[in-house]
Amino acid sequence: MLDNKLFVTNIYHSINREQLERYLYNETYNLLIGVVEEKAAGFSVKDEYKKFIANFYKYGFTGLMLDWIRTGMKENPSSIIERLSILIHGDFEKMLKRFSSL
Repeated sequence: MLDNKLFVTNIYHSINREQLERYLYNETYNLLIGVVEEKAAGFSVKDEYKKFIANFYKYGFTGLMLDWIRTGMKENPSSIIERLSILIHGDFEKMLKRFSSL
């Protein structure tokens, strides 16, 4: 996104912002559901719960990304990713374990 900063910023501030948001939500979900499925190996978790977990994080991650774009993409993405990593470390397994008991 940084390589195309002007393009991304212009789309964000245009009437086509909804398309950017939809794209980010979709791509983020696809990445997250893959992680959730991988982490769910060995747990008996319903698909609806896996989707719920992926959607929960999709909104958080995409919201942070949209806020980053809105504020001019000034913060180093590595810094954001580092904080996210600390925040979610081990959480997928904990959630899947909790949902497997439902």
